[in-house]
Amino acid sequence: MKRRSLLQISLVAATAMAAAVSGFVGIASADQGVYDDKIVLGSHQPLSGPVALWGVPVTNGMRMAVDEVNEKGGINGRMIELIVEDSAYQQNKAAQAGDKLLKKDKVFALVGALGTPTNMVTMPRALKMGVMNVFPVTAANEMYEPYHKLKFGGFTPYSDQMQAAVKYFVDNKGIKKIGVLYQDDDFGKNVLHGCEDQAKDMGLPEVVKTNFKRGAKDFSSQIAQLKSEGVELVCLGTIIGETIGSMATAKKIGYDPIFVVSSAGYVPENVTLAKGLTEGLYGTSQTPIPYYDEATPEVKAWMDDYKKRFGDDAVLQSIAGYDAMDVFLTAIEKAGPDVTAEKVAEAIESIKDYNSIFGGAPYSFSAEDHLGPDARNSARLSQVVGDRWKLIGPISY
Repeated sequence: MKRRSLLQISLVAATAMAAAVSGFVGIASADQGVYDDKIVLGSHQPLSGPVALWGVPVTNGMRMAVDEVNEKGGINGRMIELIVEDSAYQQNKAAQAGDKLLKKDKVFALVGALGTPTNMVTMPRALKMGVMNVFPVTAANEMYEPYHKLKFGGFTPYSDQMQAAVKYFVDNKGIKKIGVLYQDDDFGKNVLHGCEDQAKDMGLPEVVKTNFKRGAKDFSSQIAQLKSEGVELVCLGTIIGETIGSMATAKKIGYDPIFVVSSAGYVPENVTLAKGLTEGLYGTSQTPIPYYDEATPEVKAWMDDYKKRFGDDAVLQSIAGYDAMDVFLTAIEKAGPDVTAEKVAEAIESIKDYNSIFGGAPYSFSAEDHLGPDARNSARLSQVVGDRWKLIGPISY
């Protein structure tokens, strides 16, 4: 009995040491959510509140990818179950949602969870338990840096988008004075840092900085500051309401700089809800917005299927959710029937030049690089012209 106990202790110690070496914490729960007949995945989304215009279509896109797989019999004999909780884009609600998904639902991975501030709460908890945090719908650097075996980013970072945009406008429009209006959190600071870094690299004056709290509706003081300091290019760390609100305020006081918003604000709603107030706005992205009359036959068929399933038109946010889930399900299939967090992570690392049907930047990963798109060369620039965004072309720095 004593010899057997000592052997068991040795095996436990060896397992713990292997887990520490491989970067796994809480290895005992790393493969939770995997059953004989199903794999349970989780996500938190702003299904309510002002960012629901992102959360609802992202959720629909993920559900569509899951449904397509399940309609074909699942993956290696297992169906995929997706549980989505509402974060309302609030950190306290995200914490509650994350704890439910991780501890009660015991999900195998958090996939496509939306928002920088919300992921900053839930991601550390998932990783501590040995649960993957994969392709969160935010382009913050923190989603793939610092390196962790179980976290992967799928979007061109906000900072790189802004570096490429600043370089474009300096080179092509002769811009010399840059300002940043940003949400005062990790999301907004990613936008700020990209503008600051590029301005410094190009020998430009110090960037004018002004911020706002999440949910703000009055931008009069911030816009007045940017105008008084002669800012020619305003980089926006905003989403939807704040993009429209800040540009409306500028128009009201006769201030007409160039405005450019990150991919968080490159959405159809910043045209359809703005009623002309965002005319001329530039936006960065890695995937173009799908307009039905301009789409390829394959994308049109996908959009028709989406509308049949959900009763709404597909938007860019729908694609973000669909692609994130599709890449992850591809990795689960590549990992084989013995599904573990470590094997799926290695399967993601083996993905090279993954291209979706939507014309976005391809995804490639490696054991050292957990960001899918090429950060420096995957951004595209578009502009609001009339009733839609018009693609200008790729930008880089």
